[in-house]
Amino acid sequence: MTAIENYSRLIDNILGAGTTTFDTSKDIYNHVIGALNNPTEYNDFTANFISRLERLKTIYSTHPTYLTEIKVQVNEVASVKNWEGAFAELAAYDHLNSDILNHKTYIHNPIQPNITLPNIKSFALELGKSATNLDGYVEDRPLYFDVKCLKDNVTEILTGIYNDLKTHLGTNDIHITAEHELNISYDDFQKKRTQLLNELKAELNTITKKKILKSSVVSNLSYRILWGAGVLTAERSYHPFSHAKNYHKTIFNYANKFIKDEPTVIVLVVFPWYNLVISNFANSNVRFYRALARRVFCQYNHDTTKFKTFNTSFTGEHTIFEVSKHLSGIIFLEDNTILSKEPNKTNVKSFVYLNPNAVKPLTRSLASDFIMGLHNTEYDDFEYDNY
Repeated sequence: MTAIENYSRLIDNILGAGTTTFDTSKDIYNHVIGALNNPTEYNDFTANFISRLERLKTIYSTHPTYLTEIKVQVNEVASVKNWEGAFAELAAYDHLNSDILNHKTYIHNPIQPNITLPNIKSFALELGKSATNLDGYVEDRPLYFDVKCLKDNVTEILTGIYNDLKTHLGTNDIHITAEHELNISYDDFQKKRTQLLNELKAELNTITKKKILKSSVVSNLSYRILWGAGVLTAERSYHPFSHAKNYHKTIFNYANKFIKDEPTVIVLVVFPWYNLVISNFANSNVRFYRALARRVFCQYNHDTTKFKTFNTSFTGEHTIFEVSKHLSGIIFLEDNTILSKEPNKTNVKSFVYLNPNAVKPLTRSLASDFIMGLHNTEYDDFEYDNY
């Protein structure tokens, strides 16, 4: 049985016959459905994932329209390109709805998934979009949110470059690993992808078989190359504050999700199968989360730079700081379903940071009692750090 056939059977057994909408004849593979098809090695993950789907079925059983939207994401988990985002949304729905199953009183109605509002409600209008689409609405609060993967985009780009290089060389008998700071700017790699690929094409060939190459396109980047079989190692460093400096502008890419007249948060889901950069070693994860949030909320407080200089498609006259004030908070969710042995829990840790300059601020009680759910791991509202 292929991984996708096994996944189809699993979700139909849990959510009902006919849940599957994808083509099971295609031998598609990704990390999640591959692990589920290998329960001996990934027993804990399989148990945790199944329990997550069962909880979501119970939570949304009285709201069939909402459950249909959940099933859309369940099906997307089987895709090659969209599995990461779909998996992240399921983690968020599971964790943020946990009060209902725990018989608490912070929310009574399940979170409404997949909300579409007029573009005038957010900066979607200024960004030329026809509507505002968000992943969730907490009716009892009210609160809007959108879920994003906190991915290691640098590694993703490099992997794509290596694959293109192998095609160019006409061989898979080459292995490359990059040496760089893990907190290196993603923008450099995104803007210079073609240059990076062309550099490798020009410098590497099957005759000279170079083993080390220092990039002239991106500073502090070098490659170690292995031709044929063997062991390939590389050295990398990491600094959480530098990572926050390089990454924080990514949050402004979601400005079309910032609702102008209601509280809105961005939920960033961290999962090892799409991000191995972030770890809790020496508390670096918390340092990164807090530093990133503070940069988004406070860094531009006295800056009169227009947002259009950051995003040329933006037609408004707002400054970066004025746009940032319409984001009420950032939530980081760490999904621990791979190794956790507690399938009766969501296996998600939440780290909540509130914007002290928000036009529509969240209350402390909302953050500490509802959003942080089962794991009160970290919280900051920057009340005395807003300068």
